[in-house]
Amino acid sequence: MTDWLKEKILDGIEDRYLSEAMDYSKTHRVREHRVIKIFGKMVACIAGILGLSFSSLAIAVSAGNMTAYDILYTLYPDIAVKLMPVNACCEDNGIQMEVEGVSIQDNCAYVYISMQDLVGKRIDETIDLFDSYSIHTNADQIGSCSLVDFNEENKKATFLISVKHMDDKTIEGKRLTFRVSKFLTGKSEVQEELAQISLDSIVIVTETQMEEDLDIRGSSYRQDSELEGKSLEYLCADDSKSFVATSGVTVTNYGFIHDKLHIQVHYDKILKYDNHGYVYLLDADGNRVLAEGSRGFWDEERNGSYEEYIFDVDNKELDQYAIYGHFFTCQNLVEGEWEVNLTIEE
Repeated sequence: MTDWLKEKILDGIEDRYLSEAMDYSKTHRVREHRVIKIFGKMVACIAGILGLSFSSLAIAVSAGNMTAYDILYTLYPDIAVKLMPVNACCEDNGIQMEVEGVSIQDNCAYVYISMQDLVGKRIDETIDLFDSYSIHTNADQIGSCSLVDFNEENKKATFLISVKHMDDKTIEGKRLTFRVSKFLTGKSEVQEELAQISLDSIVIVTETQMEEDLDIRGSSYRQDSELEGKSLEYLCADDSKSFVATSGVTVTNYGFIHDKLHIQVHYDKILKYDNHGYVYLLDADGNRVLAEGSRGFWDEERNGSYEEYIFDVDNKELDQYAIYGHFFTCQNLVEGEWEVNLTIEE
């Protein structure tokens, strides 16, 4: 790494961060001398590649450099979280994230964190962090995050962060970092009959595509299914049978292949909006009949996904059923960098 790039990484560090780093080094020199000595050996190869000394990494972390923090945290999280400046409130892209409260029960901590739109109406009761969040502590832990409240008046959503210390020791006094990089809003749920599929017009399909020719994304099968492990044939998208079930979801074909009913659905922009769902049959008594299995494969742009639902149903008995879809879609994606750091205390 050039001297110029080193200067760019450390550029803008305030003097107070340098003082904090030096104070930490002085007050913890004896107790953590051995740890830092060992850590220095582990980081030597990385430091050589990056051209940064241990002290430079530490100072960069104290200044908020997240690349340096990720390196430090991966190798020794206990030191990394101690070097992170405490920040219980942050703002990016007009969205504020703030720690609202903490509750501790033995080795479990419950942290309430809110997100509020300060400039618009991009947050609603359907907000979903879309697995974009991360939880770090300086201890072995398991954590989760769930939406627990939405205030319509001030457009504030509150999440509960649950963290459990794995060795059953008290979690009080540990440091926690919570990050979010994006969230979804404007989500909708649609469950309706796919009446556009005429049951008496479903025929045996002659034009198919083989599994080895598809960009497979995943699969799901019932426990009693005989489909798992078999190389199957699938429908080709057919414009003459296609129809939009709801925004972001299109039924692209349906028909019988080897005495199995296949229904193919295309979910648009799944990586951006997390559009997903499933298809099921409803018999005359109102009982659901789920697919024996389903197979997902990417479209040509790898932007959306086809999902093919396979039902073990006789075509002569098809008039005893109705075909339904249950779909989840989204309209808005908000991106940013939000992070709060705190010591877990009541």
